[in-house]
Amino acid sequence: MDEKRLKAKRLIKALYNIDEAYYVSEKKKRLSDAELCILYALDDDLPHSQNEISKEWLISKSTINTITKKWEAQEILKLIPIENKRREMHIVLTEKGKEYAQRLLPFIYKAEDYALNKTLEKYGESFIEVLEYYGKNLKEGFEEELRK
Repeated sequence: MDEKRLKAKRLIKALYNIDEAYYVSEKKKRLSDAELCILYALDDDLPHSQNEISKEWLISKSTINTITKKWEAQEILKLIPIENKRREMHIVLTEKGKEYAQRLLPFIYKAEDYALNKTLEKYGESFIEVLEYYGKNLKEGFEEELRK
C-alpha cells in the first residue's frame, strides 16, 4: 500500500474512532444517533428547520419528523411556523427540552472540551480549519468521481 493510502486509512480510522466515542455516549444516555444530533443542534437556543437539520446533520427528513412528533408529544420541543413557508416549521426546545438537554449534553460537552483542549494545545487553532478543509475537499472529490 502506498504512503498516501496509508495516510488516508489512518485518517479514516481516526474519524471512526470519533464516531465510536459518540456512539458509546449515545448508548449510555439511551439516545439514538439521530436524537443526539437533533438535541445537540437545538441546544444553541436558535430555531432550526427540519430541512436545515437534515442537511447539516445528515439525518433523513422522515427520521427527523418521527423524533419531532415524539418529542413534541413529550413537550421537549415545539414547532413554530416559518413566515412565508407553508409546510416548513422551526423547531425549538421548550423549557422541559432545555432541562432534558442539560441532563444529557454536559457529559458530551465535557468530553469534547477535554479532547479539544488537548488537541489545540498540541496542534493549535489550525487543526479545526484543516479538518474542515479536508471534509470540503473530500466531498468535492466524491462529487467529482460520481459525475464520471
